[in-house]
Amino acid sequence: MITVSNLAIQFGKRVLYNDVNMKFTNGNIYGVIGANGAGKSTFLKAISGELEPTKGSVTLGPGERLSVLSQDHFKWDEYTVMDTVMMGHTVLWDIMKQREELYAKTDFTDEDGLKVSELEEKFAELDGWNARVMPLLC
Repeated sequence: MITVSNLAIQFGKRVLYNDVNMKFTNGNIYGVIGANGAGKSTFLKAISGELEPTKGSVTLGPGERLSVLSQDHFKWDEYTVMDTVMMGHTVLWDIMKQREELYAKTDFTDEDGLKVSELEEKFAELDGWNARVMPLLC
């Protein structure tokens, strides 16, 4: 759940939002709509933590995290949709990439084996084996 409490965003004397209160609850799908320049992206930046609100707060439920996909329409063209979604979990994605690099080595050393062991443990703790299935179930 994402809770927005008394959120205000102001640029100089221009007040974009004031005293916004919302709860985004699990199991629902939300859309942010409005005219160009109305502040949709600014609101989402405040929710994601990319922009510090003038006042108020945004909180996530216990153990929850938020991933953001940038608006650059061409940034992800070289990736599959699944990889693009997975990149949103930056810690897990980094572990996956490190594992792939180590497993691809032709001169795999004992030190590499220890590193892979550490990565596999972190991967399991993050439920990495189910991560590629989870987005498809949403």
